[in-house]
Amino acid sequence: MLKYSSLFILLSCVFFFSCNEKKKNTVEKIATSDMSTVVKHKKVTNLSELAKTKIQDWTEYNELDEFLGRFSSVSPNQALQMTNELKGLVKSLNDSLKIETLKTNALKARTNVLENEILRLNDMTLIPSIKAKEVNDQIDKILLVFSSYNAKVNTIYSKKEFDEEINLDDFFDLDKKK
Repeated sequence: MLKYSSLFILLSCVFFFSCNEKKKNTVEKIATSDMSTVVKHKKVTNLSELAKTKIQDWTEYNELDEFLGRFSSVSPNQALQMTNELKGLVKSLNDSLKIETLKTNALKARTNVLENEILRLNDMTLIPSIKAKEVNDQIDKILLVFSSYNAKVNTIYSKKEFDEEINLDDFFDLDKKK
C-alpha cells in the first residue's frame, strides 16, 4: 500500500507541476502595417501666377493638380486604391492639351514620363508582395515628374513673356541705323 501511495504522490506532484506552468503575461501589440502608415511626401512645384492665369481654363490640368495634392500625405494603401482614377486623369490631360504655346516636345515628354510612372504605380496594385517603401518611392517619383511638368510650364510662359517684353526686331533695327 505504501508503494501505491508513494506512486500516487509522485504522479500527483508531476501532474501538479506540469499543469502549473507559469503563464506569461504577454501583451499582444497590434502592429499597424507599413502599408497603412500615412507618409508625407515632398511638395510639388507650383505654377507661377502668370502660368496659372494662362491655363486657368484647362480643367483637366486643374483636376490632376488637385488630385495629386492628395498624394502629399497618403498611405501606400490609399495611393494604390487611387491609381485607376489617377491613370484616367493623366490620360485626359494628355488628350486635352489645346493650348498651342504648351504643345512642345519637352512638355509632351514630361507628360509621357508622368503617365509611365503612374502606370508603374498602377502595376504595383497587382504585386501581392509589394513593400510600402517601394510604393512610397513611386509616389515620390510621380510628384517629382509633376513638379518638373509645372516647372516646364512656368519656363515656357516666362520665356514667352520675356520675348514679348524685349522686342528683338527693335534691337536689330538699332544696329542697322549705326
